[in-house]
Amino acid sequence: MKNEAALSETSSLEFQAAEWIDRRTSGEPFDESAFQSWLAGDSRRPLVFDTMWQHIMGEDMDAALHRFDRRSASRRKLVAGAVVAVLVMAGGYKAMPMVELQLAQPQKFAVNGEDIREVELADGTQIFLAGGAHVTVRYTRHDRVVELTQGAIFANVAHDERRPFRIDTGGARIVDLGTSFEVSSRPGNVRVTVASGVVEFGRNGWFGQPIRLVQKQAASLGPAGLRRIADVAPDDVARWRNEWVEYKGAPLRQVVADLQTLSPLPITIADESLANKLVGGRIRLTDPAGQLENLAIIHEFRVRRGDDGLIVSGN
Repeated sequence: MKNEAALSETSSLEFQAAEWIDRRTSGEPFDESAFQSWLAGDSRRPLVFDTMWQHIMGEDMDAALHRFDRRSASRRKLVAGAVVAVLVMAGGYKAMPMVELQLAQPQKFAVNGEDIREVELADGTQIFLAGGAHVTVRYTRHDRVVELTQGAIFANVAHDERRPFRIDTGGARIVDLGTSFEVSSRPGNVRVTVASGVVEFGRNGWFGQPIRLVQKQAASLGPAGLRRIADVAPDDVARWRNEWVEYKGAPLRQVVADLQTLSPLPITIADESLANKLVGGRIRLTDPAGQLENLAIIHEFRVRRGDDGLIVSGN
């Protein structure tokens, strides 16, 4: 009887998890607070939910869809039909938007390290690529998704409340309906800065609460977690779009912050007095290391490469 009771309880947990998956993938408004409360109510629930989700839309399913995506359109339609049947029998028929996304023909765009590229997508959204950015774009009837593997992009998103615009990068997810913002992705760190509108920024996964950012606000996701960082004036968001920027008596910390966006390595200023040192000149933001070396000669400081990146210090 104990075994039967345990089996019944486990089945009940799986049924509840399936219901939450159904709600999460339906395209309807999702009650995140109620979901988090359900997870917190039983220590077994997160594992049951995550296991079920991985089973339904895991790596095997993803690989199979991509294999068939390389075949003829008629074969893809047959596979899509078979997937629909499987999902209906599994109670996951409302996950079709996710299947449609997997089957969507991707567009790929890239840019070399010191170049800037502007791309206009099918819906009128503009994206600027820099810092060696690589992106993959998939559009469907339900979603607009950009995968950023590295580098920085600035997105001026066309408004479409039926299809949220999403960027996935470095374990992070950024979602908005229509706004302009910058995303910088380096190994271990993702930074988002909003020029206008509202975005949600958080971990790419079921667990963890995203934060909402409005105009001028910025946040980063790294080893220390998700956190707000200093505000940025809208005109200073993604200044690299102009490639060259003229500074007149600007603190070195400001110039370094602008160069940091496209730098493949972290840049650290060794002491506060140097950070406040006023500098000037025309700076090419797409060449962080080279421009720092030029500034070092003119303004008499040193730049050296350490284990943790570039270190700026006094002579």
